[in-house]
Amino acid sequence: MAQESRAPPRGESRTGSGPRERYRILVVDDDEDIRTLLEHTLTHAQEFESEVALAEDARQGIGQLQKGPFDLVLSDQIMPEENGIAFLMEVKERWPQTLRMLITAHTNLGSVLRAVNLAQVHGYIEKPFDPLEVNRTIYEALVRRQNRERGQVINVSSVQDALKLVEDFSSRLSGTGPGVVRVGLTLAFESPVDFNRFTFELMQTRGHSIGDVHVFEGRYHVTVMLQPAGS
Repeated sequence: MAQESRAPPRGESRTGSGPRERYRILVVDDDEDIRTLLEHTLTHAQEFESEVALAEDARQGIGQLQKGPFDLVLSDQIMPEENGIAFLMEVKERWPQTLRMLITAHTNLGSVLRAVNLAQVHGYIEKPFDPLEVNRTIYEALVRRQNRERGQVINVSSVQDALKLVEDFSSRLSGTGPGVVRVGLTLAFESPVDFNRFTFELMQTRGHSIGDVHVFEGRYHVTVMLQPAGS
């Protein structure tokens, strides 16, 4: 049954570092244990405050979205009646400003790319997941949306140019000191073929990871979470 849980009122962060952003997040999963775990994880995040709504299937998820806007929807891929990709496709059509993320039982490149091309998801979370990594992944997606709105995206014309940019930015990070762990670099491709090739090649390498993949204003965007070279 759909439920809603509210985090403590916005104010000082749990770490005492000042006020944090507050977001509305919808979790859709037919597994009650997963819903409960994600609710606890998100409402106790150090990076942001959240108001979390829960739904056990796509129908309940649509019902929650009809009640009011959400910043982000996190949906399981395998659910009865309607799978996560189909559900997120409907979310994209009806609530295009809402960020969409997929929960997968295992990393499958074909499923991930299908979700990107059809539902234009903004990232994925792999089971079994680390609660701290879940919060970090979601927070990075929300921050990247703010960056896109400010125009902080690099247009690239080929896979080779994109790979060179990743290499160059990674090398620059190596001289920034131990405080920098990961930095997001958002690239925009005009060609879906180049976008898919670049995503595939990057997922075969170690060190960097993909934090966000989606289509925006006719271009295929991918955010690479960079690590300093040699780290």
